[in-house]
Amino acid sequence: MSENVNIDLAGEINATTEKRGFQKYVNDLDLLLQHVRSGAAPTLVMGVLSSRRPWTQFVATDNFKAPASIPRLSRRFYRNIEHFQANYLMIFLGLFAYCLITTPLLLIAMAASFFGYKKLTSGPNTWKIGNWELTKTQQYVAAVSCSTLIMWLAGAGAVLFWVLGATVTVVALHASFFDAETLALSDDPDQFPMIEQV
Repeated sequence: MSENVNIDLAGEINATTEKRGFQKYVNDLDLLLQHVRSGAAPTLVMGVLSSRRPWTQFVATDNFKAPASIPRLSRRFYRNIEHFQANYLMIFLGLFAYCLITTPLLLIAMAASFFGYKKLTSGPNTWKIGNWELTKTQQYVAAVSCSTLIMWLAGAGAVLFWVLGATVTVVALHASFFDAETLALSDDPDQFPMIEQV
């Protein structure tokens, strides 16, 4: 009554379903963090900055209108985030640079932390406290602890929250009130599906 049935289950499953809405941005953020961990962050930032939109289009006051409904606000918000992501990144970098210029102690603390990290990773350094030699992991813990203390004393927490708060406020207001439907949509081929390119 019991028979051995062999079924071949070899093959590939193509599960490339496109994520939409918030899940798409979570997946993009995960991909971004993978690039940062691999050391490709400067190239990635330069690639994003190369897609910057003209500032005249970004600040065109004729295009600022209140959204008609909540669903239109949501669509407008996501479309503006995609369309102006390089401009929003430049706003963040500008606010961060402003904070570094106006807080020189923080700039000194960041430079000291950077050079301390470079010194630590440059070679086989051995730290001894009395007769006790620190392992590489213990050296990293000590360096991070000292760097965190220096940053805290320099006011990095307040600067970080100010920069993030100001950036989120500016981006949220712009993305919510900038009417994306008035943009020249020549780069969006799905906007007019009846028109074919010959």
